[in-house]
Amino acid sequence: MNPIRMKKLESEIIRQISTAILQGKVKDPRVFLPSFHRIEISEDLKYAKIYFTALCNNNERKKLTQGLVSCAGFLSSFVGKNLHLHTNPKFSFVWDNHYIKSLDVIRLIDESAPKTLFEELHESEEDSESEEGEDEDEGKDEENDGESEDDSQTDSDSKPS
Repeated sequence: MNPIRMKKLESEIIRQISTAILQGKVKDPRVFLPSFHRIEISEDLKYAKIYFTALCNNNERKKLTQGLVSCAGFLSSFVGKNLHLHTNPKFSFVWDNHYIKSLDVIRLIDESAPKTLFEELHESEEDSESEEGEDEDEGKDEENDGESEDDSQTDSDSKPS
């Protein structure tokens, strides 16, 4: 199959599956907002391996995977009907560890990247402003303490005995 057509078909299958889940056509409560990242389709369009992730812990991940596996037949027929495919691909869902590792690598790169001149200047301005703000707050507290004593004396003087 033409590689361009294959890429279009891959993106359309992911879009159709996402639409079915978001519209509530998948009734399984274990399937909750997965994020589909990539798909590998065989040349004869009989098999499709779909990689996904979601914001969840390990127990929820297992439940989500089981839910997707249980509704794979429905999703396959749904996609086949909407895309008018001659053969409906058999879906298998796989947790995408590569995507999660790539996010960790990106985070590490961002942390280790040297700061730009703008970031350094902006950081030094924030530090100096926060130090000035702390000094001013301490001075205000000292002034307020003196005023409160004066106020209490005038209040006691004005009270009739």
